[in-house]
Amino acid sequence: MRSETRWDVITFGETMLRLSPPHYMRLEEATSLEVRIGGAESNVAVALCRLGLRACWWSRLPNTPLGRRIENELRRWGVDTSAVIWDSDPKARTGLYFLDFGVAPRATEVYYDRAASAASAIGPEDVDAQRIAEARLLHVTGITPALSARCAAAVRYAIEAAKRAGTRVCFDTNYRARLWSPEAARTTLEPLLPYVDLLIAPHEEARLLFALTEEKERMARALHDRYGIETVVVTCGGDGAYAFSPSGEHFAAPYPIAYVVDRVGAGDAFDAGVIYGYLQQNISLGLEMGMAMAALKHTLPGDLLLCTFEEIEAVRTAHHQTSPSSIRR
Repeated sequence: MRSETRWDVITFGETMLRLSPPHYMRLEEATSLEVRIGGAESNVAVALCRLGLRACWWSRLPNTPLGRRIENELRRWGVDTSAVIWDSDPKARTGLYFLDFGVAPRATEVYYDRAASAASAIGPEDVDAQRIAEARLLHVTGITPALSARCAAAVRYAIEAAKRAGTRVCFDTNYRARLWSPEAARTTLEPLLPYVDLLIAPHEEARLLFALTEEKERMARALHDRYGIETVVVTCGGDGAYAFSPSGEHFAAPYPIAYVVDRVGAGDAFDAGVIYGYLQQNISLGLEMGMAMAALKHTLPGDLLLCTFEEIEAVRTAHHQTSPSSIRR
């Protein structure tokens, strides 16, 4: 794996403004909304920067205060946004999503307003193959190709450019039922898998999208065997995560979570941990980091994992000592 590069990870996709009422109020009664940002790929980029890695994220953003709000926030946390494409079309818009927080037994609901967003117009001509060649790893998700046919073509072009350049490819299926059907997702995603070096997929998504019936502990090997993917990570919610890699089979148990502040972005935090370990050629470390980072994300409001490497290590140490969280003095 190449080490002398401009970035450790480059990624692209849509980042939206997240609007949510305070104090678990319902959207229909809210008189104010908290504004944050969120996007699967940019969430990963921020988490990687918090680990000390170099991450570049790009997308198409409207050249408006809303678009600049997103770019400013990512730069604030160390993400290189120099490749962002600024759309000056007066009709260009920023994708929005509204989050209606719930506490059990009331479920949290997400409402999207992202149709015809600037990011959904990303096409192959917007992909900078040279920048991809300057990274150790390209990270993409199944959300981006679901946005439009142009986005799907851009993802394929980016993955092919990465393979030509010797840049590793990480792909998270990240299936969104509100964006496309399982059949449409499979038709688009399956041809990409032979190009992927690191696949991350929830067990149920693997069953749904690729018609595999293996049990949780065998799914990673099944995906490797069918598509020739070097390293596969299968997440199983409360049952932990399994991986198959050239070094063998691996498992990590989930970390206990005493109180959930905000679960949105936990999967992206997990991805960042896995990528961190993968870049060190240690997928077992990646699973452990991913579990710790996902647990920490549950304790933070917003989509972003804003914690330090030392905090992650403290959580890992406490977990292996089976001791509860304590006050650090």
